[in-house]
Amino acid sequence: MGTGGSVSDLRLDGGHHALDFVNTLGGLRVADPNPEDEFLNDYGDLVRWSRLTGVLDEDEAERLARLSTRRPADAARAFSEALDLRALIDRIFRSIADGGSPTQRDLARLRDEVRRALERGRLTRHGNAFEWSWPESADFEAPLWPLAYAAVELLTSGPLQRLRCCARCRWLFLDESRNRSRRWCSMEECGTAVKKERYVARRRARRES
Repeated sequence: MGTGGSVSDLRLDGGHHALDFVNTLGGLRVADPNPEDEFLNDYGDLVRWSRLTGVLDEDEAERLARLSTRRPADAARAFSEALDLRALIDRIFRSIADGGSPTQRDLARLRDEVRRALERGRLTRHGNAFEWSWPESADFEAPLWPLAYAAVELLTSGPLQRLRCCARCRWLFLDESRNRSRRWCSMEECGTAVKKERYVARRRARRES
């Protein structure tokens, strides 16, 4: 479970770029997110996270970081758009993880985001296949293009049947366990916390009885 801090300390075990992006906002499922749950606090954090996850290469990340210090207002606008995209991806996949379906409005918004991304991308050959890539750019929105595409790729190609939400926190992930029994973002964090909570509850119940 993410509880804020440096993006370099954030676990990247959602199983997909789009889900790792959603997981940059932590917190419990039953509570509204608060500032302490946030890992992305400014455009610099977005660039650092994008570099750590391979969304941006090192040269592009350094160039955008330098440019953001010279054009802070433009960087701030792009960062606001990044948070909007994250919220959109979150709503879409969280609804699926909870057994529902995304709204047509959100799907249309994601379609529009991907259309913008593909207009700036190019098809490149890798072996016997072609795939989308994005050339290095000085556009502050550059980190968003592959993330929007990643969301549509997961939505259209899956495996959505493995999409899960942690039983305690907001973390979304693909369950890659053999018997599809993963319940927690990690046993070390939420799994252990739930066991402790249950233990305390049992002791309280025994004392009250």
